[in-house]
Amino acid sequence: MRKITYFVPYPELIPVVRRLMDQPCYQGIFVNASIQYFPIMYDVEVEDDCDLVIARGYSIHVIRERFSGAIVEIPITGSDIVKAIAQCRKNTNCQKIGLIGDYSNMKDIQSMSSLFNINFVVYVIDNPDQIEDMVKRAIEEGCDALISGSHANKCVIKNGFKVYSGIIENSEEAIARALNSAASLLKNMEYEASQMELLRLLAENVTDGLIFVDDRERIRIANANVGRIFPNRRPVAGKGFQEEFSFMTRNYLKACREKQHLDNEIYRTRDMNIAVDFTPVMIEDNYKGMIITIRDIGRLQQREAQIRTKLNEMGLYAKYQFSDIIHQSPVMEHVIQRARKFASVTSNVLVYGETGTGKELVAQSIHNDSKRKNGPFVAINCASFPENLLESELFGYEEGAFTGAVKGGKAGLFEQAHNGTLFLDEVSELPVSFQGKLLRVLQEREVRRVGGKRVVKIDVRIIAATNKNLKQMIQEGLFREDLLYRLDVLNLSIPPLRKRREDIRLLAEYFLLKYKEQFETCADHFTGHAVELLCGYPFKGNIRELRNIVERLSVTVQDATVHASDVEESLGLNDTDTQPYPIQHPGQMPPVYQDSPADPIYAKEIRKEEVVSLLKECGYNKSEVARRLGINRTTLWRKMGKMGLL
Repeated sequence: MRKITYFVPYPELIPVVRRLMDQPCYQGIFVNASIQYFPIMYDVEVEDDCDLVIARGYSIHVIRERFSGAIVEIPITGSDIVKAIAQCRKNTNCQKIGLIGDYSNMKDIQSMSSLFNINFVVYVIDNPDQIEDMVKRAIEEGCDALISGSHANKCVIKNGFKVYSGIIENSEEAIARALNSAASLLKNMEYEASQMELLRLLAENVTDGLIFVDDRERIRIANANVGRIFPNRRPVAGKGFQEEFSFMTRNYLKACREKQHLDNEIYRTRDMNIAVDFTPVMIEDNYKGMIITIRDIGRLQQREAQIRTKLNEMGLYAKYQFSDIIHQSPVMEHVIQRARKFASVTSNVLVYGETGTGKELVAQSIHNDSKRKNGPFVAINCASFPENLLESELFGYEEGAFTGAVKGGKAGLFEQAHNGTLFLDEVSELPVSFQGKLLRVLQEREVRRVGGKRVVKIDVRIIAATNKNLKQMIQEGLFREDLLYRLDVLNLSIPPLRKRREDIRLLAEYFLLKYKEQFETCADHFTGHAVELLCGYPFKGNIRELRNIVERLSVTVQDATVHASDVEESLGLNDTDTQPYPIQHPGQMPPVYQDSPADPIYAKEIRKEEVVSLLKECGYNKSEVARRLGINRTTLWRKMGKMGLL
């Protein structure tokens, strides 16, 4: 309950004030009110826990020096003064009346002298110390009656002046007006207190330091986190903000002056770096104070890492590492070693490779081998979205940006990939009209959501992938040259399976065991001839096609061994209508696949003497001879045919 003190100017007013306070219209408002009278003005004392004071006249000047709370002034109305003048005329035959008071009460009285057919002079006082001098001056100037407040009346009595001295009494109307003002003010104070308590509870439940400074630059709220951030500077409610946080004064005053939000102002204290936001509180264009948010940058970075971990749990993470890339071919080992070097830097990477070669597998491995491994890995297939959706997917959107937009808006993939890696698969499929927008984001390292005005800084590494010749697309006007230069800082070319045939057996056996466990099937190994058939197949779909074929074999083969006949059936080699290449027959040079003359593996010069020697060493086991030569069995058959060894 709010505590109120009503200072009456004369004791006779006490019962009147009490009676008015007890009226039903003020029920519950003035329960904790005290009514006091101090004969000597400078003896006025206000208790520390008082919330509101009601007073009049010169007492207010003294009270303001000792009390910082709310003050309601009891008005002296024109009718109160007229009543005092009439009482003076009734009691005396005075010739000249002196009216003593402050300007607000006396400014309109002088013009009323003609109404009373009497001479009176107004003496305006600026502060209580002038009362006695003004009384003496009025008497010296011939006033034989004085009308004033109670303090001037006491001065007349104390000095024994032989003049009439009347007190301007407050009417019940004036007292009621003061009580109404006080009641309204108390209700506002209660509402403000409830709002402040709500704000305090909110402040205590945020992880940042939060200070609310009112429009008089006083600290109203400072949550516990402020004390944690500044253990040697614990702000106290009621103290001046600039006094407590002088090092923030410049930006605080700038935000106050410009009524604009200041974001992420950086300060270095003795123990830490902090980021501070200044947010002016504006209500109907009126400045009501400042909310100051303080963040410990070290804790902010830790919290951001935790958020990234949760994003990983949501699927925004890279599953694979370089150790997951199944290979034994030198060409693939060279690619991996090159990719490891790329992982040590943050430059953008462009990955070339036919469909199904494992471009995302390599991209994830680069991410997990880099310093960004604890950040998110976000992947998007650029061919999966039309241009209008692609923009909102990558850049995000604000609430109301378009029909169906999620309430509150949505962060785009660039924001989600902050401090991590964004994988742009099939980057060649981006519409040309959108490529310029992407280029700007990559150049400026900032993004603006669709329908928004705020720019968000981002720190994202780009790994893009394509299975097309981007330089040719530039010539055809389908890809921006400047975007290519932005993406193609580092580049990798992942070889197709036909250029790493020695990896086919490893991959096939890996997939077969994987599906055996997944499907609880029987097949768990291949015969040598079955492997030869797989190694001779062109695999235009590369690893993806190989995996699908092995999955098919895992389901259709009913025993532990996958035979050549199973592979022929799975590849459709027994169907002349769908046969992708001629069937290999013993004693014939199998025209399985014409290797590219540019293939470094198959461009290797193999001498006839070397083949003959290896055949003898290996007991004419052609698979072993092919393995030692680093070629597949089909290629060995072709070379032996050319050498006349068949």
